This record gives sequence, C-alpha cells and structure tokens, in this order.
Amino acid sequence: MLQKQFARTLDGISLAYIGSRKKSAPKIFHEESLEEYLAENEISDPMVFFANPGAVPDVKVTKTSRRRGYDLKYFHFGSFVETPHRVNNTVHGRLYEIHGKPAAPTVIVLHGWQMESYAFFDYYCRLLVREGFNAALIDLPYHMHRRAPQSHHGEFTFSDDAVLTIKVMKQSVSDVEAAINWLKNNGVEKVGTFGVSYGGMLAGLTGCADANVEFMMLVAPPANLFEFFTATNLGHLFEKRNPKMFEDMKRNRDVFERISIENMKPRTSPDNIFIVMAEYDTLVSPDAIDRLWYAWDRPHIERYVHGHLSVILFNPSMNRHMRRWLNSIRERI
Repeated sequence: MLQKQFARTLDGISLAYIGSRKKSAPKIFHEESLEEYLAENEISDPMVFFANPGAVPDVKVTKTSRRRGYDLKYFHFGSFVETPHRVNNTVHGRLYEIHGKPAAPTVIVLHGWQMESYAFFDYYCRLLVREGFNAALIDLPYHMHRRAPQSHHGEFTFSDDAVLTIKVMKQSVSDVEAAINWLKNNGVEKVGTFGVSYGGMLAGLTGCADANVEFMMLVAPPANLFEFFTATNLGHLFEKRNPKMFEDMKRNRDVFERISIENMKPRTSPDNIFIVMAEYDTLVSPDAIDRLWYAWDRPHIERYVHGHLSVILFNPSMNRHMRRWLNSIRERI
C-alpha cells in the first residue's frame, strides 16, 4: 500500500509540474488541415510513412572528450524532415564509444517528453558502455539544443497544430533512422534502440519501421496513442491545453490507432525485445503495455510495483534485470 501511494504521489508531482509550466499562446504553423496533410502523405501505411530511405546524414563531430574506458563525442547533423523552427532542424547527439571498439554493438538512447537534462540518460549510456555496448544519445525534436525560442522543452512535440504533431513524430523516427544509417556506414553492424516513456514509444516505432534495428528496450512506453491522449491524466491535461488538436485527433482516431506501436509489428524477433511495465503507472496505461506484450508475441517483460517515475528513478531491480538481458542479447546478435 505504501509503495502504491509513493508511486502515485511521484506521478502526481510530475503531472503538476508539467501542468504548471507556462505555455505560449496556441500557434498554428501550417495552413493545411490535418485531413489535407493525411491525404497528401502515406500515413495510411505506417511502414511507408516511417520507412528508412537509407540516406546517410553529413555528421559533424565537434568535440571529443576522453573518459575512463570510453570517448564522449559530441555531434550534430541536419534533419531530413523540416519543421517551422530552424533550431529544431539540427539533430544534436552524444556518442559514448568504448576505447578501441568503434564498431561495437550500439544502442540509440531516446529520452522522454519534456526532459531538460542529460543526467539520467548519461547514467544509462555509461551503463551500456560497461556492458560492452556503445551508446548514441540524441536530442528529440523540440528538446535540449532543439528547443524553440521562448518555449519550454517539448512544448511543440504535441501542440494545437495537428500537422506539426504528426510531422514531429515522423521527424523523430527519421532522425533515429538517420543516426542508424550513419553508424552502419561507419562499420557498426548491430544497432538497437532504448527509450523511456515517449522515447520508449519512438524506440518501438523505429523498430517496427526499420529492419536495421536488431534489438529494443522499451521502458513504460505509451503503446496506444489515442488511449494515451484520451484516457490518461496526461491526456486530460493535453485536452485542456490543446483543444483544437484534441478535436482533430478525435476526428481521426483511426490514424492515431494505426501509428500506435500496439497495432504495429516489430521487425526483429521477440527474443530481442525487453519491455518494462509499471503496475501503478498513472501517466501511461499499464493495460496498453500488456496488450503490446501480447501483440508482439510475448517478448521479455518485467512488471514492477512502481509508478511512471519511480520505475525509472527508484528501481535498482530494473538495472539488474537490464544488465542480465543485455548480456544475453550480446551473445545472440
């Protein structure tokens, strides 16, 4: 009982913090309606809409910092998907590369929505290095270095501009695929994805769209987008802050259901997938994650008596289970 109260209190604090962030006046950056955008694009088939075109980005490594056991390389490249904010169209990242092993299996690490610090994900990148994997941590659209002026981190990830919301999802996956192409072009044979919350959903979405993703680790991902926006506490906050986008989404429910990872199939074996569910999660539906597990042919799953935040912040069991799983996957791939 105390664990449940603690978990839900943490989630409540997180929700209150998100709700307290000052939001700029609603802005529509695209004149076309969502229906017009959908008609012009191949979103009826998510595998086509999110497909990896194979283009290798022109990556610039701007700084290398030698650390104990690995080099930390700072890089950036131009996104292949353009949005109205110029600063958002440059992808920034950090590559944690084990000394002498540039071609080691590499994990692309994706942070959550409205994250504004690298600290937590830097810890997991270093964990991956200790387990024999290189790690590439990239800024998702409208976060960190890509935050639009006079906005908070992730403000335009979901906004009243429905076209921008869909385009940001496409850009997110495209940026991950571009990073994969760069790594493959530089001799890395095995690439996986690891994401938390919204980043977990994107890690799974990329693994469904791109056969280059050999393995995936998804921590508390929103497995069904429509359910996430309409039946969770975060969704209710979203409705209040973005009423136009909410109405657009309800009119196009089939689209948001179609691009939900619950309704897509991964390109890799269930043996190569690690899923984390938090049973007391009040921000992401545990039931949707259970349905995802069934839909994906029952890959490895860990269920913890935690909430959305505590499963990540106060859960040493997850780290132990993840290390054990990483050791097994390294032997298989």
